[in-house]
Amino acid sequence: MNFDISIPVLTIAGTLLLVVTGLLNFSVFVRQLRASREQLETARRQLESARQQPEILLVQRAMEATSDHLPILMQKPYLRPYFYDNKEWSPGDIASPDELKAMAELLLNNFASAIIHSAAFPQYPVRSVEQTIRFHLHNSPPMRDFLIEGFERFQLAGLALLCLKNETKEETERDLERLIAAAANDPREKARRQSLLAHLKATNHVDPLELAKYTLRPENVLVAT
Repeated sequence: MNFDISIPVLTIAGTLLLVVTGLLNFSVFVRQLRASREQLETARRQLESARQQPEILLVQRAMEATSDHLPILMQKPYLRPYFYDNKEWSPGDIASPDELKAMAELLLNNFASAIIHSAAFPQYPVRSVEQTIRFHLHNSPPMRDFLIEGFERFQLAGLALLCLKNETKEETERDLERLIAAAANDPREKARRQSLLAHLKATNHVDPLELAKYTLRPENVLVAT
């Protein structure tokens, strides 16, 4: 009789043991699954961070391009009106022509670099930089003068800078016509400027970024060298 009772008890105990073992195994599986999901999430975040890193660097580059001149203005605040308030240099001013030319060159070099980056990298925040460049060119006689006098220095970004300098396509065309006439003694540079004018006249919608992309094409870079 006792033997007959012990068999069901042992069966129930065995079943309970199997259930407990299964629950323990399931618990381990759940923990492993959770750990795997956390590892996958960590890997996803790392991958996303790696993807965003170039964009972050380009944003930092854009900030540098538009603020690199500020430490100089903090040291020499008397230069500021020539680049923000459309002030013309006059004899007797505290600022010297050389100081203004150096600041204009720094700003234009930074802005030209920003334009080239925007044409080469879609992630570059071009529109905010574009507005900054436009503002300074509209409010800085030294920058406008340096751009025209040293146009050959801006082989890749010159056309875009001219476009940002002016309000209309016709004004940019007139600038190029004057630049062509000024390069009469340099046939290669004159031909480059003529090609820029021809392209501008053939363009219906004038966009600085598209003009920069045009000058970056291999066939046009060869002309510019």
